[in-house]
Amino acid sequence: MKHLTLLEPIRKEGNYQFFMQWFADAWTASGGQTVKGISAPWNLRLLIAKSRVSRNFRLFTSSRRALLVPGAGYPDSFAWPFGYANEIVPMLWDVWPRYWPRLISSLKRHHVQTLLCTSSQVCGYVAEKLPHIHAVHVPEGIDPAGYRDGGPLEERRTDILQIGRLMQPVHEAILQMRQSSPRLSYFYPEEPGRLVFPDFPSLCEGLASSKIVICYPRCRTHPEMAGDVETLTQRYWECMLSGTLIVGHAPKELVDLLGYNPVIELETDEDIGNRFSQILDNISSYQELADKNLAAARENASWDTRMTRILQQLRQLGYMQ
Repeated sequence: MKHLTLLEPIRKEGNYQFFMQWFADAWTASGGQTVKGISAPWNLRLLIAKSRVSRNFRLFTSSRRALLVPGAGYPDSFAWPFGYANEIVPMLWDVWPRYWPRLISSLKRHHVQTLLCTSSQVCGYVAEKLPHIHAVHVPEGIDPAGYRDGGPLEERRTDILQIGRLMQPVHEAILQMRQSSPRLSYFYPEEPGRLVFPDFPSLCEGLASSKIVICYPRCRTHPEMAGDVETLTQRYWECMLSGTLIVGHAPKELVDLLGYNPVIELETDEDIGNRFSQILDNISSYQELADKNLAAARENASWDTRMTRILQQLRQLGYMQ
C-alpha cells in the first residue's frame, strides 16, 4: 500500500468560497496528512502549466508514497514542483473540453496511475484515451457549514434569485414579468462577473431568503466553454441546503446520486413568464419538494460523507492515508 498525503490546495486571492479547501478539510478530518505547497505567483504557475515543464521522473519517485493533488483543468500548475519526484493522484474540478488535450498530455508526463475527477464524462474520456489509468468519478461535495434552512417558501421575501452564470432567455423573461408585476422581487448579477453577494454570510442569507433559485449547468449557460459536459456543481447543494426551490435543469450526476430529480425542469422554449407565475402563485404546494431536497442534501452533500467512499475506493487501488 502507498501512503497518500494531500498537497494543500492553492487559493487565489479574493475567493471567499474555496471548494478545494472544503475537500482538503474533509481529508484532514478523516485522519489524512497534508503537506504545504510552495508559494509562487499565479502568473508563474500559469506559465509553468502552458510550458509543460512539470513532469515526473520515475528514477527519483518512491514506490511507497504518493501525493493527492487538488486542482482544476489539468494538474501541472498545482503539482509543480512536487510532481518531479512524487507519484501524483490528481483530484480535478472544472475540466472543460478545451483542457482535454492538455489533460491527457499532463497525465502522460506525470505517469499518473490514478485520477479523481468531479465530472463523470471526463473520467470516461480519460478511460478511453488512457485505459491504464484508474479514472474515478467523485461527485461534487460541499462544506454545509453556514448554510441554513430559510423556513417556509411562502414566507420568504425574495421571489427569484439568479447568481453566477445567467441563463439569458430566462433572465430576459423575468425582466419582462417585472414590467407587468413591479412587486416581483428578483435579484441577479447586474454586470458580468459581478457578485450578487459580497461575502459568504450574505450569500447564505440571500439563499435562505429566496423562494426560487435558477440553476442550469454550465453546458446550458456557456456551451462555448463547457461543450456538452454536464456536471454537478456546488450551487445545487447550496440551494438544497437552504431549502429553496430550484428551477432550471438537473445534471444527470445529481439525479443518479439522489435517485430522483430535485429540480423543477424549465426549458427555454416554453412560456417562461407564465410558468414562473404559476409556481409563485402556488409556492406552498412545492414545500414538500423543498423539504425533501433539504433532507437529501443533509445526507449526501458534505465532503465528510463523500470522503468515506473515496477512501474505500483509494484503498482498493492501493493507497492508504
